[in-house]
Amino acid sequence: MKWLKKLLIKDFESTGKPEVRTRYGVAAGVFGICSNAVICALKLAVGFVSGSVAVIADAVNNLSDAGSSAVTVAGFKLAARPADREHPYGHARYEYIGALVVAVIILIVGVLLCKSSVEKMISPEAVSTDVWTYVVLAASIVMKLVQMAIYLDFAKSISSGALKAAAADSRNDVIATSAVLIAAIVMDATGVNVDAYFGLAVSLFIVVSSFRYILEAADPLIGTRPPTEVVDALKEKILSYVGVIGVHDLAVHSYGEGRYFAVAHLEVPARDDIMFAHELADNIERDVYDELGIRLTLHIDPIDNEDEETLALKERCVGVLRAMGGGLSLHDFRLVKGASHTNIIFDVEMPFENKTPLSEIEKRLEEEFANEEKKYYFVLSRDMD
Repeated sequence: MKWLKKLLIKDFESTGKPEVRTRYGVAAGVFGICSNAVICALKLAVGFVSGSVAVIADAVNNLSDAGSSAVTVAGFKLAARPADREHPYGHARYEYIGALVVAVIILIVGVLLCKSSVEKMISPEAVSTDVWTYVVLAASIVMKLVQMAIYLDFAKSISSGALKAAAADSRNDVIATSAVLIAAIVMDATGVNVDAYFGLAVSLFIVVSSFRYILEAADPLIGTRPPTEVVDALKEKILSYVGVIGVHDLAVHSYGEGRYFAVAHLEVPARDDIMFAHELADNIERDVYDELGIRLTLHIDPIDNEDEETLALKERCVGVLRAMGGGLSLHDFRLVKGASHTNIIFDVEMPFENKTPLSEIEKRLEEEFANEEKKYYFVLSRDMD
């Protein structure tokens, strides 16, 4: 596919640039409009001549694919618009909106084709096939396979959910057209009119697929967990600086593919100069944006990593959490010492699937420290991983 990308897309290897990403989406969309329009025209001609509702249904499906490609082009174009006063985080989510519109179009087309197929089952009409029926259907399958390969390659290059959906739609079209081709062969071989039944099967397949597309398109609009590779790269970068003890409370927000904003708590030695810690945070924020393209905001958390009592108590608390299992860990560990007792304060970090109540964790900690001369109280906060 490299030769095709080189032909259609200027500076195609610079996929991190928003303008190059837009060129990928527009090139794929224009190709989809042209190829689907040609396939649709050929199938409509054959379908009307033969009277096959299955072929006509498949042609209309390809027409919707052309419309979907047009929406894809519009989505990428709108997503490329720069940030403005009303949309300070940019317009990249238009790509997701375009994918959602495409999914809804597919659903509507599928429902209409179901209706048409049921009507043909109630009132059957004669269907005829000839060599052109087979030629057009076979050519359509080949073209859809080419479409799928191009969409997948482009989607992989720019990590595009919209193009991945287009590739999946092309795959579904291969299955649907293959079903129509089989129906034509069955009718020629047996003389049994199964056209409407295969048309209904194709329509139901389109409807079921559309629901999955709708859910996939809606997910990033609702907000999903950031990609693991993005989180890992960000953590690795932050922890690579001298003077950084750790990082926690990392939250990554996506406003479109490759448009990430993040906040995190930066753990630094409590005895460090505040100006040094501030300069360190500024350098990390700037470097993260330059190297990863993520706009990062850091909150400084001073950590006492020299007090022996604090370190010993922290290690014991970590041991209790580790013994409880379930992926429990802690951060923001600190002591508040009083005349009669000491408060041990920290955040318990746990996976979403872990529903252990804080009261249970507090009980286990109290059992661990029950025989101490000092009195310890625990102030815990839940922090989901």
